[in-house]
Order: sequence, then C-alpha cells, then structure tokens
Amino acid sequence: MTTVEVADDVVGPPPGAFRKTKWSVVWLLTLTIFSALTVGGLLAPIQEAVKLDLGLSDFQLAMIIGSATAIPAAILSLPIAWMVDHHTRTRLLVILAAFWAIGTIGTAFAQDFYGLFAARLISGVGAATAFPVLVSILADVCMPEKRGRSMLLISIGAWAGVAAAFAIGGTLFGWLEANPSAFVAGMPAWREAHLIVGIGAAILVLPLFLIREPARHEVEQANPGFKQALKSFWKRRAFLGWLYVGNFAGGFAEGAAALWLGSVLVRQYGQSPGEFGGWVGLVILASGVVGSIIGGFTADISQKLKMRGAILLPALIATALSIPASAYPIMPNVTLFAWVLFALLLGGTIVNLVNSAAIAVLLPNEERATSLAALAIIGKIVGGPVTAGVIATMAVLFKGPTGLGMTLTWLGVITGVISLIGYVLAMRYAPPPAAQVLADAPVEA
Repeated sequence: MTTVEVADDVVGPPPGAFRKTKWSVVWLLTLTIFSALTVGGLLAPIQEAVKLDLGLSDFQLAMIIGSATAIPAAILSLPIAWMVDHHTRTRLLVILAAFWAIGTIGTAFAQDFYGLFAARLISGVGAATAFPVLVSILADVCMPEKRGRSMLLISIGAWAGVAAAFAIGGTLFGWLEANPSAFVAGMPAWREAHLIVGIGAAILVLPLFLIREPARHEVEQANPGFKQALKSFWKRRAFLGWLYVGNFAGGFAEGAAALWLGSVLVRQYGQSPGEFGGWVGLVILASGVVGSIIGGFTADISQKLKMRGAILLPALIATALSIPASAYPIMPNVTLFAWVLFALLLGGTIVNLVNSAAIAVLLPNEERATSLAALAIIGKIVGGPVTAGVIATMAVLFKGPTGLGMTLTWLGVITGVISLIGYVLAMRYAPPPAAQVLADAPVEA
C-alpha cells in the first residue's frame, strides 16, 4: 500500500477534491503554446532563402534548425522542470515567453551564422522548455478524467502554431518579396517576417500576467528532495523507460518532416515557399485539429477500459497507422504528398497528446513536469541533431533526385516499428492513475 507523506507546513486539497475547469486559463495556455510553436517553426519554410542570403552550408543550416533549439532543451529542460515542480509556475511562464519573443526579433538582425545561431538559441530557451510548465498548470485547473479533453485545446494550439509557422512564414515571405517596401525598406523578406512575428509574440506575453498560480493537486510527496525524486523515478523506471523508447523512436519521422519538409518540396517537387507555405500550413493545422480531437477524447474514454495502461492504447494504434504514412516524401505528386503527410502528422498528434495526458494522469503532481521535460529533451534531440546526423549518414545509401525522400521514408518505417514495441511494453508496465493511488492511500502527518 502506498503512503502519502504530507509536510506539516503544506496545506493542499485532498487527492479527490473536485475543481471546476478554468477554461479562461486553458485558452490562455493555448494561445501561449501557439505563440511558442509559431516562432519555433518560422524558419522552416524559408530556410533556403536564409541559407542563400547568409551563405550558409547544409551543415550550418542543420545546426541552425536542429542544434540551436535542441541545446536549450537538453541543458535547461530538467532544471526548469524542477522549478516547475517546486516554485511558482506562472512567473516562470512569463519569463520563458519573453525569451522566445526576444530571440525571434533578434533573428531578424542576425548578420552571420554565429549571430543567427545565438538568436535561435535564445528563442529556444523559451519555446523548447515551456511545454512542461503549460501541462503542469493545466493539470491543476481540471479533473483527471477531463484532462484529455482540456489538453485537446493545448494540442490544437500547438499544431496551429506549427501550421502558422509555415502559413505565415511562407505566405508572408512571398508577399514581402513581392512588396519589398511594405514594412522595412531594404530588409530581406525573411528578416521582415521574423521581425513582424517576433513583435506579435512579444505582445502575446502580456495576457500571461492575468494567470494566477493554481493550487497543486494529487501530491504524493510535498517538495521532495533530489534523492527522493530519483527514488520515485526509479520505482517507475519500466513504464517511463519504455514510454521514452516509444517517444524517442517515433520522434524521428516527425523531426525529419519538420527539418526537411521545405527542402524536399523545393528540391524534389520544384515548389517555392510562397507556393507551398499556405497548403502545408493547412495540412499541419487540419492534422493537428483532427488529431487533437481524436487524441483528447480517446485518452479520456480509454481510461474507462479495464486494462493496464489503457490510456496509452490510442497512442499504440496511432503509431501503427503512422508507419506506412512515412512514405509521404516519395509520393509521385504534390497532392498525394499532402494527403500522406496529413496521415503521418495526424498519428503524431494523437501520440503526443496521449503521451502528455498519460503522464498527467498516471504520475503524481511532483513528477509530471520532470517527466514531460525528459520527453521534451528526447523530442528536441531526436528531432534536431540526431535526426540530422542519421539522415546525413543514410543519405549516402540513396542517390539521385529522390534520395532525400527515400532516406526520410526508410527512417520513418524503421523507427516506427521500434516505437510500436515501446508503447506495447509501456502499457504493460504502466502504474495505476495517481488520483486512484492517492485516494486509497493513508496519510501520515
């Protein structure tokens, strides 16, 4: 039997305490993740123009679009997550949002590889580490059985941000190229796009001051020390380990799409950012909205099934369906490319939402942000330098004009199978929901 230790100076609500969902907070968090993902992906549709303007090599471009955001995630995600689990989350969120706004504005004025890398690094400090903060706050403003549906909005906001990055980045870039004096005379279109979006992101920091710090629910150990936290993670090592394997492997296909989607369309299909920015943004938005709805409702519904780790069942199914969709970059025309890409991103949206919902439901409050940060680190490292390195290595096996597409396809299929195995075993070792464990456990003062 689990015993819940509550410190004498910590007064919090009981584990099963009802709280009405604060939808105003959910909507503000949705707007925040939208801003973070918009600035984070803004460079993707116009990276070829940046490369040409600054004279970057493919290696330098890979560093900019991959490592510059992966480094903050790798170094800072866990320390920030520790702060999330032990300090005021709303104040931390304001600081992180300010970072990604400043970094995006700074990108507009970068003059070389090093300046651009530094600006992207600053932006990445906020955008790459904010998600655990958002989920931690979200989990405390709604009941466990409604977290999938509440997280649905956060997921839609995230995918809307990714879509906006392509739609705004590509479309705005094309319009600014055609109207060079519309905003800042003499400034290249890619710089103007970053400046405009960066100013918008700075404005969106202001509503965050309206969010009040919510009370923490489902606390197993109040303010645990580092040693206690390590013991708790070790106790759940089988579940978290296989969940991370599933997330690690599954992140390759999405990471590859995020990094090289624009390049594939330019090199293999002869499209320009102005041509593909709008429809790619629509594909990303549609898959994000539909996938979020499916993932949010199925995550809540699956909790009612009488099987271990049932909340992860939608992620398992979505992973299996995503494997054949890895063939999107070898489709014979742009129309099929778009539909198969939609299927891949749909599955990825469901998986990512269910992963986060599972952690928010199965783990106690003081472990959520750190566990989500570990997922974020894996996602950023896999989606950035690891994917770039693996693709560079595999590319020697596939020559010709469709070589990049073949490389991305095989990478997605192989890692998809590994991800499927990871989720099967994560379900097998999943713990019972934290609210259930804490409600049944005696309390020691």
